[in-house]
Amino acid sequence: MRIPLLVELCAGTAALSLRLERSKARPPVSRMGAKTGYADAILSRMGLHPGQGADHYLLCEPDPGCRLLLEAYRDRALAQAAAEHIRGWKDEEPRALWERLRKEGPAKCPPVDPREVARWALSEGWGGLVGVAYNGPGCHPSHDGSRTADTMSTRLTALPTLPATITDDARTVDPPQLPDGSWVYIDPPYIGTTGYGHSLGRPEVIALARRWHEAGAHVAVSEAEPIAELVADGWHAHELSRERVGQKRTFSKQQREVLTISRAPRGQLGLL
Repeated sequence: MRIPLLVELCAGTAALSLRLERSKARPPVSRMGAKTGYADAILSRMGLHPGQGADHYLLCEPDPGCRLLLEAYRDRALAQAAAEHIRGWKDEEPRALWERLRKEGPAKCPPVDPREVARWALSEGWGGLVGVAYNGPGCHPSHDGSRTADTMSTRLTALPTLPATITDDARTVDPPQLPDGSWVYIDPPYIGTTGYGHSLGRPEVIALARRWHEAGAHVAVSEAEPIAELVADGWHAHELSRERVGQKRTFSKQQREVLTISRAPRGQLGLL
Protein backbone atom coordinates (compact mmCIF):
# COMPACT_ATOMS: atom_id res chain seq x y z
CA MET A 1 0.00 0.00 0.00
CA ARG A 2 1.31 3.45 -0.93
CA ILE A 3 1.97 5.89 1.90
CA PRO A 4 0.23 9.30 1.78
CA LEU A 5 3.36 11.47 1.72
CA LEU A 6 7.16 11.28 1.72
CA VAL A 7 9.01 14.53 2.42
CA GLU A 8 12.75 14.94 1.80
CA LEU A 9 13.76 18.17 3.50
CA CYS A 10 17.35 18.14 2.14
CA ALA A 11 16.57 16.22 -1.01
CA GLY A 12 19.80 16.46 -3.02
CA THR A 13 19.26 13.88 -5.77
CA ALA A 14 16.31 12.37 -3.81
CA ALA A 15 17.61 8.81 -3.85
CA LEU A 16 15.15 7.76 -1.15
CA SER A 17 12.09 9.03 -3.02
CA LEU A 18 13.17 7.33 -6.24
CA ARG A 19 13.70 4.04 -4.44
CA LEU A 20 10.35 4.26 -2.66
CA GLU A 21 8.57 4.93 -5.96
CA ARG A 22 10.30 2.18 -7.91
CA SER A 23 12.46 -0.71 -6.73
CA LYS A 24 16.06 -0.47 -8.03
CA ALA A 25 15.58 3.13 -9.23
CA ARG A 26 18.57 5.38 -8.66
CA PRO A 27 19.52 8.97 -9.45
CA PRO A 28 21.16 9.51 -12.84
CA VAL A 29 23.88 11.59 -11.13
CA SER A 30 26.12 10.45 -8.27
CA ARG A 31 26.90 13.11 -5.67
CA MET A 32 28.95 13.17 -2.51
CA GLY A 33 26.67 12.47 0.45
CA ALA A 34 23.84 10.98 -1.65
CA LYS A 35 21.96 8.15 0.03
CA THR A 36 21.83 5.84 -2.99
CA GLY A 37 23.79 3.10 -1.20
CA TYR A 38 21.76 3.39 1.99
CA ALA A 39 18.28 3.89 0.52
CA ASP A 40 17.04 0.32 0.97
CA ALA A 41 18.35 0.13 4.56
CA ILE A 42 16.79 3.48 5.47
CA LEU A 43 13.42 2.50 3.99
CA SER A 44 13.55 -0.79 5.87
CA ARG A 45 14.17 0.95 9.21
CA MET A 46 11.23 3.25 8.44
CA GLY A 47 9.04 0.19 7.94
CA LEU A 48 8.76 0.87 4.20
CA HIS A 49 10.03 -1.02 1.17
CA PRO A 50 11.35 -0.14 -2.31
CA GLY A 51 8.56 0.20 -4.86
CA GLN A 52 5.86 0.83 -2.23
CA GLY A 53 5.31 4.37 -3.50
CA ALA A 54 3.75 7.51 -2.09
CA ASP A 55 0.67 9.45 -3.17
CA HIS A 56 2.78 12.61 -3.09
CA TYR A 57 6.37 13.72 -2.54
CA LEU A 58 7.64 17.03 -1.20
CA LEU A 59 11.27 17.68 -2.18
CA CYS A 60 13.12 20.62 -0.61
CA GLU A 61 16.51 21.50 -2.11
CA PRO A 62 18.39 24.84 -2.33
CA ASP A 63 20.95 23.82 -4.98
CA PRO A 64 19.75 24.95 -8.46
CA GLY A 65 21.42 22.04 -10.26
CA CYS A 66 19.78 19.46 -8.03
CA ARG A 67 16.44 21.22 -8.43
CA LEU A 68 16.77 20.91 -12.21
CA LEU A 69 17.22 17.17 -11.77
CA LEU A 70 14.26 16.96 -9.41
CA GLU A 71 12.12 18.76 -12.00
CA ALA A 72 13.00 15.96 -14.44
CA TYR A 73 11.77 13.43 -11.87
CA ARG A 74 8.24 14.83 -12.03
CA ASP A 75 8.16 15.64 -15.77
CA ARG A 76 8.85 12.71 -18.09
CA ALA A 77 8.90 14.93 -21.19
CA LEU A 78 11.59 17.07 -19.57
CA ALA A 79 13.68 14.01 -18.68
CA GLN A 80 13.36 12.67 -22.24
CA ALA A 81 14.32 16.02 -23.78
CA ALA A 82 17.35 16.33 -21.48
CA ALA A 83 18.43 12.81 -22.43
CA GLU A 84 18.18 13.76 -26.11
CA HIS A 85 20.51 16.74 -25.55
CA ILE A 86 23.04 14.45 -23.85
CA ARG A 87 22.90 11.95 -26.71
CA GLY A 88 23.68 14.83 -29.07
CA TRP A 89 26.97 15.45 -27.19
CA LYS A 90 28.19 11.87 -27.02
CA ASP A 91 30.62 12.08 -29.95
CA GLU A 92 32.40 15.20 -28.67
CA GLU A 93 35.85 14.96 -27.10
CA PRO A 94 35.21 14.63 -23.32
CA ARG A 95 37.61 17.25 -22.01
CA ALA A 96 36.60 19.87 -24.57
CA LEU A 97 32.91 19.21 -23.94
CA TRP A 98 33.32 19.33 -20.16
CA GLU A 99 35.23 22.62 -20.33
CA ARG A 100 32.71 24.14 -22.73
CA LEU A 101 29.74 23.20 -20.58
CA ARG A 102 31.32 24.42 -17.35
CA LYS A 103 32.27 27.77 -18.91
CA GLU A 104 28.56 28.51 -19.19
CA GLY A 105 28.57 29.06 -15.42
CA PRO A 106 26.56 27.72 -12.49
CA ALA A 107 23.29 25.92 -13.08
CA LYS A 108 20.21 28.12 -13.35
CA CYS A 109 16.80 27.16 -11.98
CA PRO A 110 14.40 28.71 -12.78
CA PRO A 111 13.80 28.60 -15.66
CA VAL A 112 13.58 24.84 -16.14
CA ASP A 113 15.14 24.16 -19.52
CA PRO A 114 15.94 20.63 -20.79
CA ARG A 115 19.34 21.69 -22.12
CA GLU A 116 20.21 23.17 -18.72
CA VAL A 117 19.13 19.90 -17.06
CA ALA A 118 21.38 18.03 -19.47
CA ARG A 119 24.31 20.43 -19.03
CA TRP A 120 24.26 20.21 -15.25
CA ALA A 121 23.66 16.46 -15.16
CA LEU A 122 26.49 15.63 -17.56
CA SER A 123 28.94 18.05 -15.94
CA GLU A 124 28.10 16.75 -12.46
CA GLY A 125 27.99 13.16 -13.61
CA TRP A 126 31.52 12.78 -14.96
CA GLY A 127 32.83 11.86 -11.52
CA GLY A 128 30.01 9.68 -10.28
CA LEU A 129 29.60 7.64 -13.44
CA VAL A 130 33.19 6.99 -14.49
CA GLY A 131 35.23 7.47 -11.33
CA VAL A 132 36.56 10.99 -11.79
CA ALA A 133 36.47 13.12 -8.63
CA TYR A 134 35.80 16.76 -9.41
CA ASN A 135 37.89 18.86 -7.04
CA GLY A 136 38.02 22.21 -8.83
CA PRO A 137 38.66 23.90 -12.17
CA GLY A 138 41.92 22.01 -12.74
CA CYS A 139 40.20 18.63 -12.90
CA HIS A 140 38.61 17.28 -16.03
CA PRO A 141 37.19 14.03 -17.41
CA SER A 142 39.49 11.82 -19.45
CA HIS A 143 37.19 8.86 -20.07
CA ASP A 144 35.06 7.70 -22.96
CA GLY A 145 32.59 10.52 -23.55
CA SER A 146 30.27 8.35 -25.60
CA ARG A 147 29.95 5.79 -22.81
CA THR A 148 29.29 8.49 -20.21
CA ALA A 149 26.62 10.18 -22.34
CA ASP A 150 24.92 6.87 -23.11
CA THR A 151 24.83 5.94 -19.42
CA MET A 152 23.49 9.32 -18.38
CA SER A 153 20.81 9.46 -21.07
CA THR A 154 19.70 5.90 -20.25
CA ARG A 155 19.34 6.72 -16.58
CA LEU A 156 17.34 9.85 -17.34
CA THR A 157 14.89 8.03 -19.60
CA ALA A 158 14.51 5.22 -17.03
CA LEU A 159 13.41 7.55 -14.21
CA PRO A 160 10.02 6.95 -12.58
CA THR A 161 7.74 9.96 -12.68
CA LEU A 162 7.12 11.31 -9.19
CA PRO A 163 3.93 13.15 -8.18
CA ALA A 164 6.02 15.82 -6.47
CA THR A 165 6.12 19.38 -5.23
CA ILE A 166 9.55 21.05 -5.23
CA THR A 167 10.69 23.98 -3.13
CA ASP A 168 14.09 25.51 -2.41
CA ASP A 169 14.04 26.01 1.36
CA ALA A 170 12.77 23.50 3.91
CA ARG A 171 12.69 26.14 6.63
CA THR A 172 9.89 28.08 4.90
CA VAL A 173 7.47 25.14 4.79
CA ASP A 174 4.78 25.22 7.47
CA PRO A 175 3.41 21.68 7.59
CA PRO A 176 -0.34 21.16 8.01
CA GLN A 177 -1.71 18.31 10.10
CA LEU A 178 -0.57 15.32 8.07
CA PRO A 179 -2.40 12.06 7.31
CA ASP A 180 -1.40 8.91 9.19
CA GLY A 181 1.53 7.10 7.62
CA SER A 182 3.30 10.23 6.35
CA TRP A 183 7.10 10.22 6.57
CA VAL A 184 9.74 12.95 6.64
CA TYR A 185 13.40 12.21 5.91
CA ILE A 186 16.12 14.77 6.66
CA ASP A 187 19.66 14.37 5.32
CA PRO A 188 21.39 17.60 6.40
CA PRO A 189 25.05 18.53 6.01
CA TYR A 190 26.78 16.44 8.66
CA ILE A 191 28.46 18.14 11.60
CA GLY A 192 32.12 18.74 10.77
CA THR A 193 31.70 18.27 7.00
CA THR A 194 31.23 20.60 4.04
CA GLY A 195 27.62 21.59 3.37
CA TYR A 196 25.79 20.75 0.17
CA GLY A 197 25.32 24.28 -1.12
CA HIS A 198 23.45 25.56 1.91
CA SER A 199 23.86 25.93 5.65
CA LEU A 200 21.49 24.06 7.96
CA GLY A 201 22.87 23.86 11.46
CA ARG A 202 22.04 21.29 14.12
CA PRO A 203 19.53 23.55 15.97
CA GLU A 204 17.60 24.11 12.71
CA VAL A 205 17.62 20.37 11.94
CA ILE A 206 16.23 19.59 15.40
CA ALA A 207 13.57 22.30 15.06
CA LEU A 208 12.51 20.95 11.65
CA ALA A 209 12.36 17.38 12.93
CA ARG A 210 10.20 18.36 15.89
CA ARG A 211 7.93 20.60 13.80
CA TRP A 212 7.11 17.86 11.28
CA HIS A 213 6.71 15.25 14.01
CA GLU A 214 4.23 17.51 15.81
CA ALA A 215 2.33 17.80 12.51
CA GLY A 216 1.75 14.03 12.56
CA ALA A 217 4.61 12.60 10.50
CA HIS A 218 7.10 9.95 11.41
CA VAL A 219 10.55 11.50 11.04
CA ALA A 220 14.01 10.05 10.33
CA VAL A 221 17.26 12.05 10.34
CA SER A 222 20.61 10.90 8.94
CA GLU A 223 23.84 12.00 10.62
CA ALA A 224 27.26 10.67 11.55
CA GLU A 225 26.12 10.33 15.15
CA PRO A 226 22.91 9.97 17.14
CA ILE A 227 21.15 13.30 17.64
CA ALA A 228 21.20 13.51 21.41
CA GLU A 229 18.47 16.14 21.72
CA LEU A 230 15.99 13.95 19.81
CA VAL A 231 17.04 10.79 21.65
CA ALA A 232 16.30 12.70 24.87
CA ASP A 233 12.76 13.22 23.49
CA GLY A 234 12.35 9.44 23.25
CA TRP A 235 13.52 8.99 19.65
CA HIS A 236 15.66 6.00 18.62
CA ALA A 237 19.16 5.89 17.09
CA HIS A 238 20.27 3.07 14.79
CA GLU A 239 23.60 2.66 12.99
CA LEU A 240 23.58 1.78 9.27
CA SER A 241 27.32 1.99 8.55
CA ARG A 242 27.66 -1.69 7.57
CA GLU A 243 24.53 -1.73 5.43
CA ARG A 244 25.74 0.40 2.53
CA VAL A 245 25.24 -1.22 -0.87
CA GLY A 246 27.68 -0.51 -3.71
CA GLN A 247 30.80 1.63 -3.81
CA LYS A 248 32.36 2.67 -0.52
CA ARG A 249 32.84 6.34 0.40
CA THR A 250 36.39 6.49 -0.90
CA PHE A 251 36.79 10.28 -0.79
CA SER A 252 34.78 11.00 2.35
CA LYS A 253 36.22 11.33 5.84
CA GLN A 254 32.77 10.55 7.13
CA GLN A 255 32.28 6.79 7.20
CA ARG A 256 29.68 6.43 9.96
CA GLU A 257 25.96 6.51 9.18
CA VAL A 258 23.39 6.81 11.96
CA LEU A 259 19.62 7.16 11.62
CA THR A 260 17.76 8.97 14.43
CA ILE A 261 14.11 8.04 14.08
CA SER A 262 10.92 9.08 15.86
CA ARG A 263 9.62 5.55 16.29
CA ALA A 264 11.37 2.24 16.94
CA PRO A 265 13.27 1.18 13.79
CA ARG A 266 12.04 -1.84 11.85
CA GLY A 267 13.80 -4.52 9.86
CA GLN A 268 17.05 -6.36 10.63
CA LEU A 269 18.57 -4.37 13.50
CA GLY A 270 22.19 -4.14 14.60
CA LEU A 271 23.68 -2.34 17.58
CA LEU A 272 25.18 1.15 17.88
